[in-house]
Order: sequence, then structure tokens, then C-alpha cells
Amino acid sequence: MPRPRDPDIDRAVVDACVALLDEVGRAGLTRAAVARRAGVSLPAVNRRFDDVDDILLAVASTPGHVDEQDAAEDLRAFLVRTLRRMARTFAAGGVRRPAAELLAASAGDERIEKAFGAALADVRATGTALVLQAQAEGAVAADVTPDLLLDLAIGAPYYRLLWRGEAIAVADVEPLVDTVLRGCAPPPGRTPGGG
Repeated sequence: MPRPRDPDIDRAVVDACVALLDEVGRAGLTRAAVARRAGVSLPAVNRRFDDVDDILLAVASTPGHVDEQDAAEDLRAFLVRTLRRMARTFAAGGVRRPAAELLAASAGDERIEKAFGAALADVRATGTALVLQAQAEGAVAADVTPDLLLDLAIGAPYYRLLWRGEAIAVADVEPLVDTVLRGCAPPPGRTPGGG
């Protein structure tokens, strides 16, 4: 009977891959380098991953984070909490190059692209439900799709990171969220049903 996989080794390999993407990029990534960085044996990595793309797939498949509290919050609170989490992660450094390298890898590998979508599915589902709730309450215009609103709010920190090389400041999160929500609100005098 095969031994069960050790989740600590899986996590160490994913973390090592992210760190190496920042240091050497995709071109310098090897299973041997990941094993050394993770502090595990090369056979342990080889048993889990057929090649470097399999490791990148594991990185892309790492689930997005949804707090239990998020489900009970309103849309604004959810966006503020999500973007503050992103701001702290981005400010810690070592994120820009791995993010760019993973996006490039996903453009050439449908498995990695699908894994990204699946990893973010919980966060996206929570956000979508809250946008629909805000529309029902008349706070968001009926013609604003959840995808549009979430892309505007959550895409802004990624744009700043990838294209300007800067992490969004925690202090900028609430003004960003409020600007997006104001832009997605129904025009003055319009009823929630659009009449």
C-alpha cells in the first residue's frame, strides 16, 4: 500500500517554487533546485511532480483564501478585507516576478490556466454573491455584472504590481473600493429595478 502524501512536503515545494520564481525566474527553475530550496529530497519531488510544469500547476492550484467571516459581510467589507490581504502580501515582496512568471506559464498551458481559475473560485463565488446582494439592495446598478465589478476592484492591485512594480498601500484600499463602488452605483434618481 503506498504511503499517503505528506502535505508539509507539498507545501514546502510550492513555497520553494514561488521563492525561486522570484530569484531565477521560470528559465532557472528545476526540480533539483526546488528540492534543495524546500529542504526535501529530489526523489520526493520526482514522485510528486513529473516536471517543472507540474510544480507550476501545483502553485497555480493553491486555493484562494476566504475567511468564514467574509460570507457574512457586505460587499464593501468583503472587498476591503480582500484587498487589504493582497496589499499585505504584495508589500512583503517576492510576489511580482512569480506572479508574472505564472501568468506567462498559464498562457502556454491550459492546465495551469484552469488551475488558476479553480484556485480563485471560492473568493470569486463569495464576491459574486455579494455583488448580487448589493444589486438587490439597490447599491449596485442592475447593468453592472459581478465579473466587471470584481475585475475593477481586485484587478487594480495586480495592475499596479505587474505594470508599475509597486504594491498597493493598505491606506489606499478603502479609497479604491469606494471609488469602484461609487462608479458602479445606480445613477441618482434611478430606482433599483432600473426604472
